[in-house]
Amino acid sequence: MDKFIGEKIDVEQAADAPRPVRFTWRGETHEITDVLSERVDTGFGALGRCSRRWSTRRHRRYFVVRDTAGDCFEMYLDYADRRRYTRFLVKRLDAGKT
Repeated sequence: MDKFIGEKIDVEQAADAPRPVRFTWRGETHEITDVLSERVDTGFGALGRCSRRWSTRRHRRYFVVRDTAGDCFEMYLDYADRRRYTRFLVKRLDAGKT
């Protein structure tokens, strides 16, 4: 069963792309062996029709990754604030679903 986490994490990304290569969560470093999927979200989420403007769009890049222990995680890079990107660990995935 997937487990929602929703915590901010520290991520080291590849030098030439925003793809993660390792991340630290709760003091433990996870080395990423595979990026299983990647997608971009520029939608409006749950905002009502009257609130939808270009400035209220999400600017996120989601990754599903596998670490050296075989655990799978979904995380996203929030790049709405170009001066300071933020990474969040969304959930730990059931290995049978990936």
